[in-house]
Amino acid sequence: MKLSLRVTIALILALTAYRIVMLHFDGTDLFVDEAQYWQWSQHLDFGYYSKPPMIAWVIHLFTTLGGSSDIFWIRLASPLLHMATALILIPATARLTGSKEVANWTAISYATLPGVALSSVFMSTDTVLFPCLAITLYAYSHLIERRAAGFAVLVGVAIGFGTLAKYAMLYFVATAAIAAIFIPRTRIALRDCLFAAIATLLVIFPNIWWNATHGGATLKHTSENADWHGLNFKLGKALEFFSSQFGVVGPVLFAAMIVVFVRLVRGRAQPTEKHLFILSWPIVLAIVFQALMSRAYANWAATAYAAGTMLAVFYLFTHSPRWLRASLVINTLAALLFPLMTVLAQDVRLPNGKPVLARYLGRAELSRQIGETATRVGAATIVADNRDILADLFHTLRNEPYTVLARTQGGFPRNYYEQTFPLTSAKGDDLVLYVTAAGVLSCHGVTLDPVADLSPRDGYLAGRRLHAFALPASCLTNLIG
Repeated sequence: MKLSLRVTIALILALTAYRIVMLHFDGTDLFVDEAQYWQWSQHLDFGYYSKPPMIAWVIHLFTTLGGSSDIFWIRLASPLLHMATALILIPATARLTGSKEVANWTAISYATLPGVALSSVFMSTDTVLFPCLAITLYAYSHLIERRAAGFAVLVGVAIGFGTLAKYAMLYFVATAAIAAIFIPRTRIALRDCLFAAIATLLVIFPNIWWNATHGGATLKHTSENADWHGLNFKLGKALEFFSSQFGVVGPVLFAAMIVVFVRLVRGRAQPTEKHLFILSWPIVLAIVFQALMSRAYANWAATAYAAGTMLAVFYLFTHSPRWLRASLVINTLAALLFPLMTVLAQDVRLPNGKPVLARYLGRAELSRQIGETATRVGAATIVADNRDILADLFHTLRNEPYTVLARTQGGFPRNYYEQTFPLTSAKGDDLVLYVTAAGVLSCHGVTLDPVADLSPRDGYLAGRRLHAFALPASCLTNLIG
């Protein structure tokens, strides 16, 4: 089943070009996380409220190169970084599996994964992490064969920058350690482990320092995301997460990973399968356990699927080439469909009439309505208590003369905007426009009626009540009854 290196690279480049062209015609708004990442990119730092800093640095680079903060430039890094990951996986896979053909199939399979297809049209921390993970796997493939200080430093630097993209990068360290315990040939020289550890610590130290000086904000948010409250057994949540992985990786590839799992249990797995199993499945199982205890989003096991794709492709190439071809056809259809859906975002709807991509629609329009209302009532400051609204206000109204602030509830900030842009008593009795779900407010004993009904008819907040109030800032910094 021939797939040459030249054809593989050509297909990856063509798919990337298609994604970039579709991005130019993208009709969606920035999701709340994307808008927040862009806001971070305007204030470069070594850490932020909910994530480490790498994604902000990448967005800053691309928006600076493009001279624009338009959505195209904010998201452009996504298809390019996934392209880079696919290309780096070629030599990494060739070394870990011993097969150049498996390497080629792995690269194109990765590029067409449904999860990759989706994250190629939006901007996420996983996108930034994956090139670092691919580089780590490539350097790791050298270190398990011989001592090499250069590759040890490369592993450490790649892990470090991957960690600055998303702390989930550290899963690799755990899986590599497990592999070293059970597969002697995968053990790395102690000296090289030390070099890698030092390099990693040097790269991530600024983020460690930032957390130490900001109340451990990112670490606190990460632990809160886990949301553990004792031992729970939410079997439904665990099954939901596990089932979602068929959509993340593709039905054939994830089924192949499960088959290898069964082969390992029965003692039939090949040495290469055992190695790649350990580099991937423990991450999936850890997130299944997380879902069992609380909850887990479909992408939380994403770091499993660099090695996981290698594992599935290696098995299918060896035992069932027909299904490998079928997998590529199925996933390629998804890879072509997702960018097209963003172009036709308003037209692709569910049977109930709701847009499939509703969570990416209506955000900018709402922000513009809020800005127009602020102008009408003469308020130079806009205050909101909803993170989604705040995030888009900053981006959509970035060239408008408004100050955007977050109303806090006291205590530890609930989000980045409360941490960085809180409404304080310094605003005194200045007139502000307050956007909230409340229908009626009272201030200093006086009942206030909304100056505008902003309840969206479509998009991510469709059907929810939303009102704007013009009132003195002191009403919000003291007490609203």
